[in-house]
Amino acid sequence: MSDPKIDLARAVFRALWEAGPAGLDRDALAHAVKASDREMREAVELCAKLSAQPTVGGAKPEVVGFDPMTRRYHIANSAEQADRIIAYALSYIRSGLERVLAYRDARTLRWGDTEMPQATQQALFEAEQKIRGWR
Repeated sequence: MSDPKIDLARAVFRALWEAGPAGLDRDALAHAVKASDREMREAVELCAKLSAQPTVGGAKPEVVGFDPMTRRYHIANSAEQADRIIAYALSYIRSGLERVLAYRDARTLRWGDTEMPQATQQALFEAEQKIRGWR
C-alpha cells in the first residue's frame, strides 16, 4: 500500500522535472499535482527531504524548493540557485527562532525567572546558538 503523502511528493518532483529549468510558479505546481496550496507546500517539503537524500541507487541528491529570485519552485539548476533556495528556507527558520526567543523573554518578564522544563531550556539554548551563527 502506498503512502499518499509520498505519492504527492513524487508528483511534485515529477512536475518540476517535466517543467525543466523554468520551474513552476505556486499555482501551476498546485494545479499540476492536483492539490490545494497547503497540501502542495507540504508535499514540496517532503519532496525536498527525500530528494536531498535519495535511497534509489544511482540517484543524485537534489535541492528542491522555492527560488525567490525567479518566484518559482525548482529542482536547482546550479549551486547558486541551490543557495537561494536554502537561504529562503533558512529565513523561515530564523524568523521562527526569533519568535520563540521573544516568547521566552515575554514569559520571563510576565512570570519571573521560574524554572522551565529542562527540554525547553535545552531547545532554547540550542536555538540561540544557531541564530547567533546565522547573523
